Amino acid sequence: MFQNYLNTSIRYLLKNRTYAAINILGLSIGIAACLLLFRLVQYELSFNTGFQNHDRIVRVVARTFSPSEGEGFNSGIPIPAIDAIQNTVSQFSGFARVHVTWPTITVPDRPGSMLGKKFLTDDMKEVATFAEPGFFQVFDFKWIEGDASVLSRPESIVMSRHWAEKCFGSCAAAIGKTVVMDNLLLLTVAGVVEDAAVNSDLPISLFVSYQALKKNGAAYNYFPGWGSTSSNDQAFGLLSNKGQLAAADAVVRNVGQSEYKANGGGEGEKAHFLQPLRDMHFDNRFSNIGTHQITRERLGVLSAIALLILAMACFNFINLATAQAAGRAREVGVRKTLGGSRGQLIGQFLGETSVIVLISVCAGTMLAFLGLPLLKLISDVPDSWPFLSNPIVSIFLVTLTILVSLLSGFYPALVLAAFNPAKALKNSITARTIGGIPLRKALVVTQFVIAHALIVGALVVVSQMEFIRKKDLGFTPDLVYTVSGIPTDSSGMARMDYFKQQLLQISTVESVSLGNDAPASSNTWGSNFGYGRGAKDAPFGANLKFVDADYFKTYHLRLVAGRGMEPSDTLREVVINQTMLRKLGVTDPTTAIDQELRLGARRGLKIVGVVEDFNQHSMRDPIDPVVISTRKEFYQMAGIKIRPGNMNATVAAIQKVFDASFPEQIFVGKYFDERIEEFYRDEDRFSAMCKGFALLAVLISCLGLFGLAAHTAAQRTKEIGVRKVLGASITGIVGLLAKDFLKLILIAIVVASPLAWYLMHAWLDDFAYRIDLKLWMFLAAGTLAALVAACTISFQSIKAALMDPVKSLRSE
Repeated sequence: MFQNYLNTSIRYLLKNRTYAAINILGLSIGIAACLLLFRLVQYELSFNTGFQNHDRIVRVVARTFSPSEGEGFNSGIPIPAIDAIQNTVSQFSGFARVHVTWPTITVPDRPGSMLGKKFLTDDMKEVATFAEPGFFQVFDFKWIEGDASVLSRPESIVMSRHWAEKCFGSCAAAIGKTVVMDNLLLLTVAGVVEDAAVNSDLPISLFVSYQALKKNGAAYNYFPGWGSTSSNDQAFGLLSNKGQLAAADAVVRNVGQSEYKANGGGEGEKAHFLQPLRDMHFDNRFSNIGTHQITRERLGVLSAIALLILAMACFNFINLATAQAAGRAREVGVRKTLGGSRGQLIGQFLGETSVIVLISVCAGTMLAFLGLPLLKLISDVPDSWPFLSNPIVSIFLVTLTILVSLLSGFYPALVLAAFNPAKALKNSITARTIGGIPLRKALVVTQFVIAHALIVGALVVVSQMEFIRKKDLGFTPDLVYTVSGIPTDSSGMARMDYFKQQLLQISTVESVSLGNDAPASSNTWGSNFGYGRGAKDAPFGANLKFVDADYFKTYHLRLVAGRGMEPSDTLREVVINQTMLRKLGVTDPTTAIDQELRLGARRGLKIVGVVEDFNQHSMRDPIDPVVISTRKEFYQMAGIKIRPGNMNATVAAIQKVFDASFPEQIFVGKYFDERIEEFYRDEDRFSAMCKGFALLAVLISCLGLFGLAAHTAAQRTKEIGVRKVLGASITGIVGLLAKDFLKLILIAIVVASPLAWYLMHAWLDDFAYRIDLKLWMFLAAGTLAALVAACTISFQSIKAALMDPVKSLRSE
């Protein structure tokens, strides 16, 4: 029986090659897209599940609230709060505190030397942390050499396998060796652990004793007070059991309330709560130790797109199968007359579908394998992540084969198996008598609704990204080369002025500014402040930037009142931005000049200038109130404005000066506009994804239209011949065949436009600065879809219209 079904299916497919090719091509594309996106989604959902107790691990995070600013969130909490939580939450069976840093590691060439091989942590892939032995009670990193107790010694460091091999050749050889961290800490390698998993939000490569942090707090911004919060200071707890999350959270929320109130905060303005480790990768309200995050909503969109593309291919199968059903009426009549049951017929037709689906799955898997490099354009899935060898992928393929076979073949099989044998043998069954035309029309409309919505999405995303790139940011990032890694210890500070003067000697360098941060970055240094002599704290905080007097000239920041700061190594004068004045209710910037501004508990500083607003972060975020002042001990990067010309030679000259000024440091430089581009990496990927899937949706839709148009033309061969004999023009015949399809396309555009408007409006809401949705976007998308569809239909229509009417009328 099975062999008979298989032979019959193969003969039918060989006889109807066009029908088979359209279905196989459409399904292959849909299955390939589904496989690639399944790989992406499965990788993202696997994050942090590799830890043995991942379902019991929580992170302590902070929420702030003020009536004027609303909610704010921070992944870090004050050091005293970490102490209090560790001592008061009885539901924790383990507790881990970390302080994140990105150090330079030197392997000395001789004992006592600061020179030797230097290695820098990759800030996009790995971090170092100061940690206590308890960290390994919460997170089960596998030990290769040593154990957790080594971190109780202040001079110890634990390396990952990769770092041990990079620095010393092997894990065993690393033990007992000495390294210098940031030219400051002399540390002994006391242990080696396995590398962090690629699907972990804790890509920690170096573990340094937390005691070393306490001894060198000033060098690593360790501020043990309730008024200081850094996202670098994070805390994790291990619940005794999963059911204690709510109870532990209730205890954590009460920690620090009296202390925050004593420091000027209102009741409930700042509180802590617990974030399960399973949510850490998907909650973009908080920064992670790793740099990679994705929201569950984005994963839902990706999954929905994959399923829609696959569904569109299945719709093609259903449409073509039901359209061709009348042509198989005699076959069904003969089989029923010879004793074939309805169940056997359904089995046969489902068997034909399964053959097509199996071929499509094999072809789609090959397409997906060939398309793996393209996945890198829209995701962070590493090459090492298993694909076909992954058992979950195998289960997915089997499930996909069964579901697609049933979804594509069940309805056509029911239609064919239901034919009356008497009518079938009399050849009285036609496309109209078997029905299915409304369904085919509905499926064609659905396909083009999806295609139109994806085209609109692509246009909106591209327009938003173009808007971002062209918007005036309030500064000029072009031709500014940034160099990070300037040491801030006493020795480094003593060489800063020399470094700057040597840079200015380069003929292609216009200006140089030293500071803690560029105008726009992912960093935020915040503080409470008071405006006016003796005034209380403002109801919102300020973003701090500590820079030298050449900051405004180097980045072309525009002053609207007053002047920039005078050169100074310490806090003396400040410049504020327009947003701060607006939130303070000050309308005239000149009235702020010479006013007093107090940062935290410090003495008042004189306001000497007001700068035009500039974006400190990405366009997703609104502009913050900013205080700009001088403070040399925080200068850790340089912005270098260069002249156009031989920029490679200029960068080489800059590196030469850096290496001569700070031989103990590794040169790390990047153009400022490249740093800004990194803000929008996810949006660029989303843009590429929208364009790619819009193209696939249109392609699959047109494949279906091509098949339906060919079938319609074949069904109306005699009618076309009669019309030509009676004088109908080719244009008239083409219009006759195409108009019904084009009506469906227009209906799809009308249905898809409000849906696309709603979805893209929601996406744009993530940006503080965004474009408005324009009518032309929907008209352009609709016109493109209609033109492509018209070309597809017209090909078959013109082919039918050009046929010799004699042959058309002679054929049955």
